Amino acid sequence: MQINRIITLAGGLAVTAVVAVLFWPESVAMPKPKGYPRVQIPADKSPSHLEAQPFTVAHHGSAQWEAKGTQPGWGDLVYPFCRGRVQFTYLPVRGNLSALIDDAQDLALRHNVAADGMSQRVYVNDSLKVYGILFRIGGNAASGLQFYATDSARHFVRGALYIYAHPNSDSLAPVHEFFEGEFTRYLETLEWRGASGRP
Repeated sequence: MQINRIITLAGGLAVTAVVAVLFWPESVAMPKPKGYPRVQIPADKSPSHLEAQPFTVAHHGSAQWEAKGTQPGWGDLVYPFCRGRVQFTYLPVRGNLSALIDDAQDLALRHNVAADGMSQRVYVNDSLKVYGILFRIGGNAASGLQFYATDSARHFVRGALYIYAHPNSDSLAPVHEFFEGEFTRYLETLEWRGASGRP
């Protein structure tokens, strides 16, 4: 009786092993990691110029200006393809240049809490009287790029990038690369209105 029981148990195990081999999946299903949509940057056939402000800059043709309030030079350049905005703040210099520069640097440094690091690039264009600094803030900071520029006498403008998405430096890397080129273009094409016969 015990032998019959052992034979039945061994037969049951053999049938279970054969069924498991036949129906066992070849690979174990693994959940896929969370993905991010691909950002398609539109081609820039001809850059536009931000005008009707106390300054002018060239920018990507897809961006549109949204004024904020009635103060000239206050508003956003909106980039709809990535839900990005570059907030511009223009202030006339009235003996307060060092305070304006300190404020711009403090605003950039506030993002250092969430940043992996910060680098600064100095821009000087003596012929157009444009002197500025571009701040590149690495990591998952809310504003990954900021700049300020001045002519050291009458004009001061500050710009800060905000992308309305969860800050993730890996998935936003192509967008930040695009905007680094845009900020460089801002600084290289910046002209002050009414300065030395300029428009």
